[in-house]
Amino acid sequence: MNRSTLEVRNRFERRLLFFHVIGVVLLLVLASRLVDLQWLRYEGLFLQAEQNRMNVVPILPTRGEIVDRNGSGLAVNHISWRLTLIPERTEHIDTLLADLQQTLHWGKARVKRIRSRIRHAREDRPVLLADKLTWKQAAPIAARLYMLPGVDVQAGTHRFYPYGELTSHLIGYLSLAGPHDVRAGILPTEKVGRSGVERLFESRLHGRTGAQDEEVDAHGRRIRIFRRKPPLMGTQLRLSLDIGLQQAAAKALGNRTGAVVVLDVRTGAVLVLLSQPGFAPNRFITGLETEQWKAWVDDKQHPLLNRTLQAAYPPASTFKLLVSMAGLQHHAPLATGATQCPGYLELADRKLRCWKKHGHKHVNLHKALVQSCDVYFYELGDQLGMKAIRDEAELWGFGQHTGIRLTPEASGVIPGEVWRQGGRTRKWFRGETMITAIGQGAITVTPLQLARFAAAIANGGKLLRPHLQAGLPPDVLRVIDIKPQYLAIIRKAMRGVVTEQHGTAHYPLLGLPWQVAGKTGTAQVIAKAPDGEQLSSVAQQNRYKDHAWFMGYAPYKNPRIAFAVFVEHGGHGGSAAAPVAAAIVRAMAATVTQHTAVAKGQG
Repeated sequence: MNRSTLEVRNRFERRLLFFHVIGVVLLLVLASRLVDLQWLRYEGLFLQAEQNRMNVVPILPTRGEIVDRNGSGLAVNHISWRLTLIPERTEHIDTLLADLQQTLHWGKARVKRIRSRIRHAREDRPVLLADKLTWKQAAPIAARLYMLPGVDVQAGTHRFYPYGELTSHLIGYLSLAGPHDVRAGILPTEKVGRSGVERLFESRLHGRTGAQDEEVDAHGRRIRIFRRKPPLMGTQLRLSLDIGLQQAAAKALGNRTGAVVVLDVRTGAVLVLLSQPGFAPNRFITGLETEQWKAWVDDKQHPLLNRTLQAAYPPASTFKLLVSMAGLQHHAPLATGATQCPGYLELADRKLRCWKKHGHKHVNLHKALVQSCDVYFYELGDQLGMKAIRDEAELWGFGQHTGIRLTPEASGVIPGEVWRQGGRTRKWFRGETMITAIGQGAITVTPLQLARFAAAIANGGKLLRPHLQAGLPPDVLRVIDIKPQYLAIIRKAMRGVVTEQHGTAHYPLLGLPWQVAGKTGTAQVIAKAPDGEQLSSVAQQNRYKDHAWFMGYAPYKNPRIAFAVFVEHGGHGGSAAAPVAAAIVRAMAATVTQHTAVAKGQG
């Protein structure tokens, strides 16, 4: 073998050896990789593979229903279908949304909101596209799920409020979970309580989310379901509210703006909590349009305001009951004496007028309450002084929250001898005490506070915390130390308001099945129509009318209910507010009679 041939052969053998070594190295790498995958990392990779073909789908719980004291549904659940999307499982979201838009006839604004919702959601979590769908709407989509990766149609329920505006402020409403709720563990497709009882009892009504394990293909389409953990339904909530009484109050109030509160005098249970106008809570379920929300916010009647506990007004002559108690408790001379009412009281260079132009003549405490004489209470307030009036008001729960669990709640204002106004402390004048004594000026109370005050008069001085749940025992905040004979004087005068010929609520409350004791109030509206303004409509004229109050309790001898009726710009308390109380008493008496008859029949 010559030299050149030998060199060629050596080069060939070196190259062959190189490829042998490379082959061995590659085989060793492959073997080590197989050992790593099949032995060292087997369990982890097996679990990952299972997860890739397995999908855990949350199952939303059915929300607990809300019923009134007699079992009538106030917030119920209706069967419907919902449409969800897991964004990471579809490559062409725009095409998919265009398909759904055409099928479900969505508008551009709705598609825009859905896009925004998808952008702000996690890609691996379901995003709610639509709910409250009927089967007729959902069926075309359910039949084509194999063509819509990431989309799912789920059977469920949606919230419905049968009484709408009638219970809107009390029951509240739901809306889709926001970022804060999601951080707290709520799914982005769930609805949560935003106001009223729905918000207050959210944890009880919500229930517990379930889960469903599904096998899916490479495109995320469901192949089969192999494990299911059912959700836990929320607990039913029974309120103390009587929807029949609520309807009677609303019918009597009509289309006027105002508030009605009725309490059980023995327990503090809320039987009626009505604020008018209300809003449509069912509009929130599928997502409230911005235009509708703006319309409510801009509405001069403020339908979103719960007037029963969020708004405070001058109590007018209803406050004379409290000033009378203060006079008796502090042994003011006029509380057991009498004075003359010529129709005004001279104070320095001005005259404080009585509502009755020619006066009430000789007047004592009983007559002053029955006929609501202002001059008498100007003098009584002057004898007491503002500190005594304020102390008595705070004792009976004014100027402070009632403790009801609904929020927010206004505390009202009880002014004092040191008065802050506009950030400055100013002197309190004698005339302001007199004005406060007739429930005017800076003093304000809520309808709920006034109803609780009426209940405390009826039950012997027990100041109760109002509550919303049926069957709860009374929560007595304090028992007011007032002599029974003093309460008897006040109660007798309240009865006289209704029964005596010159009582300010005599005619509206005649012929009722229960005897009523009460007090009217007519709160002056400070703003007056500018000179020359043409008040062409009834609404414009009503803007400057006085507010009307009537508060009290029934029956007179064995009290069961206490109430406060407020009619905004209603005029006189006796003619505007008292008839509403009369309707409530009739309805309550009929209810008690019916229940008694049923109990006797069962016995």
